[in-house]
Order: sequence, then C-alpha cells, then structure tokens
Amino acid sequence: MGILGPTSRCPDTRQSPAPPSPARMLLPLLLLCWEWGARAASPPLPTASVTLRLLQINVFHNASSTDMEGMALLGDLETHSMDCSACQIRFLQPWAQRGLTPKQWQDLELLIHRYLFNFNRTVNRIAQQQGMGYPFVTQGSLGCELHPNGTSRAFDDTGVNGEDFISFDADAGTWVARQGDKLALYARDLLNQDKGTAITLQFLLRTTCVSQIKSFVQHGNESLERQERPVAVVFARAPPPAGTPAPLLLVCRVTGFYPRPVRVAWLQDGEEVAPGGRLSSSGILPNADLTYQLRSSLAVEPGDGHSYACWVEHSSLGGQSLLIPWGATRMLDQGSPGPEGGTGPGMGIGPSPGDMDLGAGSVPGSRAEGPEGRTGSGPWEV
Repeated sequence: MGILGPTSRCPDTRQSPAPPSPARMLLPLLLLCWEWGARAASPPLPTASVTLRLLQINVFHNASSTDMEGMALLGDLETHSMDCSACQIRFLQPWAQRGLTPKQWQDLELLIHRYLFNFNRTVNRIAQQQGMGYPFVTQGSLGCELHPNGTSRAFDDTGVNGEDFISFDADAGTWVARQGDKLALYARDLLNQDKGTAITLQFLLRTTCVSQIKSFVQHGNESLERQERPVAVVFARAPPPAGTPAPLLLVCRVTGFYPRPVRVAWLQDGEEVAPGGRLSSSGILPNADLTYQLRSSLAVEPGDGHSYACWVEHSSLGGQSLLIPWGATRMLDQGSPGPEGGTGPGMGIGPSPGDMDLGAGSVPGSRAEGPEGRTGSGPWEV
C-alpha cells in the first residue's frame, strides 16, 4: 500500500488547470473515470449483496507534510491500492484492471494526482482558519452497496481523528455534520455551497459505482465465490490454582474460513446455550492469508456432569456443520494435554442441533472425518 510522505509526494500539479473550489475537498475523484463504465452494457445483478468501498487515510503532520494510504475493497477483497511514490494504481487481483481501458486507468491516475493536491491544500487551509492543531488524521469511506433485487445504497463518510465528522446524503444531495462543533458545521456549510459537486457525487455513487460493481463481480466472480473450510478446535484455558473457586473456560477456536459469515454456537447436552454472561466472543478477525478466524468461549463449572460441544455453520460445508465436542473425560482418564493447556480436540461434521440427542459421554452419529482428515470420537463429558 502506498504512502505519501514528506520526501515521497505525488507529482506537482501547480501547472494543471485552476483547482476546484474548497467545497470539493471531499469529492471522490477516485470514482470519476468510472463514469465511462456506467454507459457500458450492464452485466447481470449479483446473487448476493456486494459492496464496493474506497478507503482513504491522510495523516497531516503539519501544513507541509502529509502521509496517505488508499485502497479499494470489493466486499472484503482488496482489489486496488495506491503507491503514492508515483501515485500509481496497483491492481491486486488478476481481474482488477478489467472494466476500463489502459487509457482510462491513466486518466484516473491523473485525476487522483489533482485530487490529492487539492484535498491536502484545502484541508490545511480549513485547519488553519479554524485553529485546528496538528497532527491530525482524516479517514474517508465511500462507495455503494448493490443488492440482488437491483436496489442500491450509496455512502460517503469522513472521520477526523477516529470520530465521525461529516457524511454525504446521496438521496438528498447534501452534506450532514456528524458533530455539532464549529469545525464540522463549517465544513458542512462550505461543502453545501457547491451544488455542482453534489450533483456529480450523486451520479458517481448511485450510478457509476453500481455499474462498476456489476463489472467487477462479472470479472472477479471466481475470487468472490471462493470457499475455504473452517478448521476448529476446542480447548480449555489453564485451570486456576487448586482451591481457587473459578469456572472452567472452554474455548472454541475456528480459523481458515472464507467468506466471512459464520455461525458458532455452544451446545450443552445437545441444546444451544442461550446468549448471556457465560458466553464471550472475539468477533470475526482477519488472517494474513485472506481468511478469517473467531474464538468463542464458554464458562462451565468443573464436574457439573454436562456434555459440551462447539457447533460451527459455514457456507463451505455444503449444508453440513462442524461438531467439535469437549474431551474433558478423555483428558482426566488419559492425562493427555491439548493445545494451550486444554484437552485434545474433537473434530467432526455432524447434523444440526435439532437432530441431535447428546447424552453424557456420547456424541451422535458415527465417527466422522473433519477438516484436514482429523477425526473426533467420544466420550465427552465434564
């Protein structure tokens, strides 16, 4: 990902035509060249909702030093980034250059040069006029979401120092302050003075962006629809010292799955454990290999006589589910430690909880092979 630093700047644009008004400071010229795609033959609609999102982060160290990062995401797949040592668009997927001609991509880079020059100059001027101290950070997220029924949602949100600052209402064609302070209100009023920019931005977000999603989905369908099966393991955190009254924490680690949506639940004697204080989750986190991971924890009382299992649903499993029982009895009988101080994991593909009748020391169905050929078998009873 490119960085625009004090000694690594985009080409000087002082000889270019007169810059746009200050109200254009947030105009996403990253989308301007994609207007051509809006007039092309429209590819089919996606089978599921897809979002095209452009992200831009600027760090303003002082009035003459700015770092910048930029990227484009189709769904959760990074498709483009910017190397601002020369302000070149990098294509991160083999199909990411489709949809525009090489000349159109070159024109887009030129527009980005001008956009960055004007954006930095205008933001610095506003900061100085409003007495905003350096350093500060701006974050932009803009694009659109296209649904299978043909409807779409446009968005353009800007934050300052990690807090919501201002947004563009694509339906009304106006800017809305997300804070009530003087700086946000000043920026809102300034931007709303430029009606021409608002009309252009509406077209870019509601028409051009939607058309480009269709084109990218058509060319990148194989990447977007790839399926990676989850690998799951259940273990226990190291128990507290003897005599310390504390519950045992069971952890279900699920990793290596793609796409992002996943469902992880805990079963007690075959019944799903209801949300509450016993459950906690890391949330879905990214892996370095463009897959995802999640950890779900369940607090149980040692020796309570119940059986426990982690249940995982994911689209890559073809309608089945992973059932990973907790092997506490096996650990107590055999003394075999598992990962991170817990017991050895059970792995298997099984039916949904409604089809199961988990009794103490048993698991439904036959011994089943799970991811990477690993298997699981009973008994599993705390």
